[in-house]
Amino acid sequence: MALSALEVKSLNCPEGKLQIKKSDGNGLFLLIKNSGSKLWRFRFKYAGKHQEMAFGKYPTISLTKARELADDARVLLAQGINPMDVRRERKRSAGSEDLAFNSVALRWWEQQKSTWTEDNAVKIKRWLTKDCNSISKKRIDQIDEADITEIMLALAKAKTPKKAPPILSVINRVFGFALSHRMTRSNPAQNLPLKDIIGPLPKVQHRAAITSLSELAKLIYDIDSNDSGTYCTIEALKLIPRLFLRPKEIRFLKWDYVDFEEKLIRIPEEQMKRGREHLVPISSHVLAQLRDIHKVTRYSAFVFPSTNDSSKPISKNVLVNRLRALGYGADVMSAHGFRSTASTILYEKGWEPEVIETQLAHLTGTATSRAYNRAAHLPKRKKLMQFWSDFLESLSGEVTTGS
Repeated sequence: MALSALEVKSLNCPEGKLQIKKSDGNGLFLLIKNSGSKLWRFRFKYAGKHQEMAFGKYPTISLTKARELADDARVLLAQGINPMDVRRERKRSAGSEDLAFNSVALRWWEQQKSTWTEDNAVKIKRWLTKDCNSISKKRIDQIDEADITEIMLALAKAKTPKKAPPILSVINRVFGFALSHRMTRSNPAQNLPLKDIIGPLPKVQHRAAITSLSELAKLIYDIDSNDSGTYCTIEALKLIPRLFLRPKEIRFLKWDYVDFEEKLIRIPEEQMKRGREHLVPISSHVLAQLRDIHKVTRYSAFVFPSTNDSSKPISKNVLVNRLRALGYGADVMSAHGFRSTASTILYEKGWEPEVIETQLAHLTGTATSRAYNRAAHLPKRKKLMQFWSDFLESLSGEVTTGS
């Protein structure tokens, strides 16, 4: 006789018994224990043997739900399928999902992300989820060298071979994590012959930069003393060696960013490569130069407006073209190279790395340490920028005096 919902609710195990069974018919029954537990069970016959399947505990599994589960099992039996085998396969698949490369990789990423900069953490996560997409759903213990090789070849085919070494290194670390947690017994990324797979990597093309003091002295003298070209081009090229800014940041510099009273340039985050507000202390020499420029270009929002349209900055190639006009070829000096020049010489002069890197707007350390350094290093950065400005003036002066 079929059970009713009210009956299931009121059933109890008689005193003196460990458990009793109440059938709902067709193999489904409720097992009532003296502890008060009520457990759904389904008894069936498969391949000549009786088996029993657990459906869960009442009231979490209601009478209606238990009947649905029993019906599903009967459909499988009618198809010649053992419902217990289907359940085991589902459990195995669920376990495989936890062992999928993407799942394991993101667990490793979560563990490590506090040790990286914010940008680096985002980049590594993108590598794991996008560039390693071909193995994302595959169990980590079933991934082999061929799978990793396919990822490397895909990077080469996409004309991004430079990404291959760091991505391979990250995959290697994920497998190290998996090995330590006994998720796999091998690391197919270890000792993979990358050069044999994608060939030699193209040589890194560094931007040309002068680091010799005598050559730098001549360069600064040539920039400061030559008045050929447009006013904005001349003044922009004078300014870029003294501010550590990228050419684009010089071009898009606005008067709103310049604080003459505080002797600071505040560049908003949307104008910076790293998406963070950047402070640039102004030396006394640069302050005087900016005041003179302001008298000429204050009609525009830009410090260096285009001669054709004052609502736009000077064009992209004017700084490079002026360097070429002064006789400095692409293999000698680039507009971006002034940053490398300053960095190299300041390191040689013994300035603190954190101060130099912060002034170059490089992301170093954690988000917390960067926030601290941004404020803590500002007094030192002011001294650094004044030192560098004075240093360039002295170099230029040496050329003038012939010393």
